[in-house]
Amino acid sequence: MIGIVIPFYQKQAGLLRRALLSVESQHEKSGWRIYVVDDGSPSPIEGELRGLPVSLTQRIQILRQGNAGPGAARNRALNALPAGVSIVAFLDSDDIWGSGHLGNIRDAFAAGADFYFSDHRREEDKETRFTQCAFRPDGSRIANCNANSFWCDSSALFRAIILRSPVGTSTVALRRDRIGTKRFLPGFRAAGEDSIFWLEILAEGARVACSQDNEVLYGRGVSIFNHRSWGDARSLRTTLDQMRAQLYLRNNFPLDDTLLAESDARCRDLDLAFCSAVMACGRRLQWAATAPAIAYARTRPMALAQLPRALFRALQPQHERTAS
Repeated sequence: MIGIVIPFYQKQAGLLRRALLSVESQHEKSGWRIYVVDDGSPSPIEGELRGLPVSLTQRIQILRQGNAGPGAARNRALNALPAGVSIVAFLDSDDIWGSGHLGNIRDAFAAGADFYFSDHRREEDKETRFTQCAFRPDGSRIANCNANSFWCDSSALFRAIILRSPVGTSTVALRRDRIGTKRFLPGFRAAGEDSIFWLEILAEGARVACSQDNEVLYGRGVSIFNHRSWGDARSLRTTLDQMRAQLYLRNNFPLDDTLLAESDARCRDLDLAFCSAVMACGRRLQWAATAPAIAYARTRPMALAQLPRALFRALQPQHERTAS
């Protein structure tokens, strides 16, 4: 049985309904059940379910909690899965699965996979994520699966996730035995909790299958990485969690010199983004940014050294800033 985990927190009606219908449209018609966690969503879940086919709603279990973030919501579902669920597939409530996704998952796990992911694309992007990351699987084609399914070396994917991750949460499926007692870090509400979870699975040598097919369309709901306007309180919370994720990686995983150098560069970029966002929030009198700004400065005091550079960039004409 495949347990499909969907955390739900949206302000726009209709997104969850669209995601659920994409599950219902799968070629794989049996052997799955959906676990939706209502994470205190402003858009009520009842309206999303109204009018859906009974054949779909009878396979949906609703779990509820106060708003605690996507990681905590996924954990709520993981803790509630019955013993018969052997594979866990993840789908965010504003994303859409292609009709062959579950079938490809089942075939890959029948071939011995522990970890499955596929290519995907955001609605606003022309290129898929694999193209953006220049990612190609390094293993052989998987027998008895579609022609674009390949094995991937787990250590190579570990590095790829740290350098520029090709893995999208809504494409991932995991063998439940590999998850065990591992859970998403609920404190990383804006960024990083999913990548850290994948790294913990990969660090134990999970067998990885990958599809080069574009199997998931990413939507533009309440998702921090779909929030493309920076310089506000929300972007500061994202930058804070991205920095905390970098520090977590450095303290909890063995990183070689190349990965440490990449992390150093990423931390410097985040420090600059933090200083730029603080100045933008100050100009706009966005007092909600005070708490994440203080938290970042406490987490990374040396970030303030980037203030002169951030100020210089802010004073540049827009065309010069873009070029640099």
